[in-house]
Amino acid sequence: MEREWERAVAETFDLVVVGGGINGTGAARDAARRGLRVCLVERHDFGYGTTGRSTRLIHGGLRYLREGDFGLVRESLRERELLLHNAPHLVEAIPFLIPFYEGMKPRPWTLRMGLALYDLLSYDRSVGSHRKLTREETLAFEPSLNPEGLKGGAVYYDGQVRFVERLCVENALDAAAQGAVLLNHAQVMGLTRDVEGKVNGVTVRNLLTGESADVKGRAILDATGPWLGRLNPSDGEKVRMTKGVHLATPRITEHAVLLFAPDGRVFFSIPWFGMSITGTTDTDYRDEVDTLHATRDDVKYLQEATRDYFPNAPIDEVAYTWAGVRALINVKGVSPGAISRKHLVLDHAKHGGPPGLVSIVGGKITPYRAVTEEAVNVILRRLGEKRRRSVTRRTPLPGAQLPEGVTWDRYRERAVAALQQEFQLPERTARHLLELYGTRHTRIADLLRLDPGLARPVCEHALDVWAQVELAAEEEMARSTADVLLRRTTVGYAPCQGLDAAPEVARYLGKRLGWTEEGILKDLAAYQAETDLRVQFR
Repeated sequence: MEREWERAVAETFDLVVVGGGINGTGAARDAARRGLRVCLVERHDFGYGTTGRSTRLIHGGLRYLREGDFGLVRESLRERELLLHNAPHLVEAIPFLIPFYEGMKPRPWTLRMGLALYDLLSYDRSVGSHRKLTREETLAFEPSLNPEGLKGGAVYYDGQVRFVERLCVENALDAAAQGAVLLNHAQVMGLTRDVEGKVNGVTVRNLLTGESADVKGRAILDATGPWLGRLNPSDGEKVRMTKGVHLATPRITEHAVLLFAPDGRVFFSIPWFGMSITGTTDTDYRDEVDTLHATRDDVKYLQEATRDYFPNAPIDEVAYTWAGVRALINVKGVSPGAISRKHLVLDHAKHGGPPGLVSIVGGKITPYRAVTEEAVNVILRRLGEKRRRSVTRRTPLPGAQLPEGVTWDRYRERAVAALQQEFQLPERTARHLLELYGTRHTRIADLLRLDPGLARPVCEHALDVWAQVELAAEEEMARSTADVLLRRTTVGYAPCQGLDAAPEVARYLGKRLGWTEEGILKDLAAYQAETDLRVQFR
């Protein structure tokens, strides 16, 4: 990070992006690919906040049809299709079951109408259309469903991004490849202004070294999500925060299932890395974001709602939870679940705010590319630049740079076989590497050729190998054990939460990054604190 810090302090950028979630990394990528000089500053790590605490879906949002958000659904379905093509290693189409029960609300006929409209709005889809199931077909599709009162069901298709953190990482890597400067573990302390009061940069504290300096930028984009308002307090009034909780348990279902809680709220149970994700909740939240965690009541709510559908599910065996905050456009007098997931790109100069500052308010993960394209368009107009068209719609992410004429499925199968043959990796491990890195798996292969010992598993509970740790530290800007285990590899999402592997990983990073023994222990304590929040409900 030393070289990046020196560049950040020495240069004047066209755009400084604050926040390294999906909107921040997406905006940095879009702007850098248009030729702008870009610096991104993130207090923690890429994908640390709301992005990494989501349901991990790339979807149109079937339930938003109930709220009349047809434009949002259409935009999301279009962006879902683009992600299936531009990041096929990270985003895949999966079937979702909706079981129909006697007396349920909403009524099955309204759901079928919604599914037909969903298909209509996704007219450019590459996934299948929905289909109706009989009671027998529904039970055959998902045998563990409660048969009492079951009338039938329907199957439709949507997208899943199993490891959304790597979607952020790949946007960041692509931005860096276009010349952007990226600083994680760097906190923006405030805005700087010129003599006329125009925003001309930010004051940044390097959390790794303790240094502080001003980073100059002609425009600033606030993409901090639930932290919106810390740079410009009036932004906080535009945001309504809602809390979403997820449980990680032993496998509950064979397929993804969309369910309705007794209060009418939608939640999912989704297969994920050999486990199940069950969530999410949707309640107002006004407390400190950094210490957010699931409560016993949150967990009990999801457990009881799940048991109605899956009486024998191991829903009591919660390995851990995660909780995130959605920063939505503030609408008063509306229940949390009914608040629109639409976004707003706010140019403050047009609303009496500080000139030079632009904020993204609201939104969701799926349409991030379109949101950040719009934000960069606003910034270009603010800078008086001639329009430079965004290229992200047709540009694959780094792990999806496929050879001409080769499909992802064909590439993956060949690469899996090659990794097995050359390095004697188990098929599950080889497939895991392809599904995390795509075509960038060749960098893992390069490291394994230099040191075959890096094929050793990081943890007996996960499929990741030590070459991934090496790559994370060497090329992917990982600067802590949490960065490696939670946002570069999947080790931290094993039932052990990576606690078995954390000491060895911390010592490895300490050796590479020149930490003292005290620094290693501090890093381990930070990892323990982050994982402790996930079991705080106990």
